[in-house]
Amino acid sequence: MKPSSLVSCLFVGLFFSPYFAYADFFDWSNTEVQYLHGSNYRMPKNANDIERSIMTVSHADGWALGRNFFFMDTLISEQGEPSQVNVYGELYSYFSLNKMTGKTLSYGIVKDLNATVGVNLGENVDINPKSGTRVILYGATLDLNLPGFKMFNIDFLCHNIIEPVSTGNSVQITPVWKLPFTIADTHWSFEGFADYIGSKTGRYTENFLAQPQIRLDVGEFFGMPKHLQIGMEYQYWHNKYGIKGFTESLPQALIVWTF
Repeated sequence: MKPSSLVSCLFVGLFFSPYFAYADFFDWSNTEVQYLHGSNYRMPKNANDIERSIMTVSHADGWALGRNFFFMDTLISEQGEPSQVNVYGELYSYFSLNKMTGKTLSYGIVKDLNATVGVNLGENVDINPKSGTRVILYGATLDLNLPGFKMFNIDFLCHNIIEPVSTGNSVQITPVWKLPFTIADTHWSFEGFADYIGSKTGRYTENFLAQPQIRLDVGEFFGMPKHLQIGMEYQYWHNKYGIKGFTESLPQALIVWTF
């Protein structure tokens, strides 16, 4: 089995199998499939703009001690570089102070405090199966109660790259948000995340990645509200991959199906 296949199996085995087998143990769950398409992706040592399609499966759930979040991207290059498929995924578990103590320990806008652990894994399926990313993360997450927001969380994590080259620890700060709103009886959502990752040893400089989305619920036009959404995601990645001065900026067409 290729390492890339092993990564895929690990994600599926660790996350989806327990959910189907023990679904009754979860307080809530949400699963999405996203399709994105853009044409101005950039890669190091490639002067061409790259056109890609991206399929993303994401899942979130809540249970007795906290919540979990998982996503996996399948990135398919169509133009601008040799045809190839990459897979990349992230997995996080959040252990809620409120749930573990059985008490509501909120204060002001702070709704909850979580102990957080995570792992990031990626592989290039076609070119070099050893080219993948391995990152271990751990730290704390604040859940905030902000007016209008369905969700606003901020991760404060230690970010430790294991492969392809160990570069030591740095900090990762990640706000994640979801803000629903209406326009003329149509339902929209402004949501997404932003990662700030500090510099590390060697040439790995600090970098910033933001992926905000605007979504319109078109499912309600066909009698299935909250299931089908269309919109746009804007990706901005300053110092991409920790490479100083290498920046990516592009819009991506977005279609989302929610189970």
